[in-house]
Amino acid sequence: MSQNENASLRPRVNWIVLLVVTLVMSVILLIAAAVVGLDKGVLNNMARTEFARGLITYLFAVLTIGTAVVLVLSALIAEEGTFSKERFDRGKEILALLLGVFGTIVGFYFGSEAAGPRADTSAVQVSTLDVSPRVVEPGDTVTVRAVVTGGVSPYRFGIGLGDDTVEAREAVAEGGWITKEAPVRQFQSQEARVIRVIVQDASGRRVEQIAPIAIGAPR
Repeated sequence: MSQNENASLRPRVNWIVLLVVTLVMSVILLIAAAVVGLDKGVLNNMARTEFARGLITYLFAVLTIGTAVVLVLSALIAEEGTFSKERFDRGKEILALLLGVFGTIVGFYFGSEAAGPRADTSAVQVSTLDVSPRVVEPGDTVTVRAVVTGGVSPYRFGIGLGDDTVEAREAVAEGGWITKEAPVRQFQSQEARVIRVIVQDASGRRVEQIAPIAIGAPR
């Protein structure tokens, strides 16, 4: 048997089938890892717009650059007899398609980032204040908790008692959470026994929330 006949009898690898099998197995492994909690929250985070957009951009970047590298290497190191100009032209068409999609994704992604903070047309809102303890004495400290939603982040807040002049100077934590300890002073006779929280968003819109507190007898 000649050398050419031996070569023709060798099994050929179908790279398309191998690629499809690899992709299917990767998806199955990702789902299995999410079920047992080994994916570090990747599948759950896909519901977040920022995470999904970044992941898609990263995957298209790897795919596009990898395709370009394969085309360049095939043209440089392939033997003269095995190099096919027709296949190379097909690869260039696929690369052009990927570049078009990738360019659109990158343009939208970085264009959105350059536009600055994302505006929310809804008004800035503050939840009902959680104040503990409710009954205090002058000199005590109360803990105030609230959540800020809507408006344009980042937010700033300020806390005061009664008729105090309050300025929103402190930064609100990530997620819109406010947790602050405030000292309680002696109220004036005609002054309302309340604690006030002022919140201001990045566009300058302000909102105020108040909660009553009871003052016990001085020690």
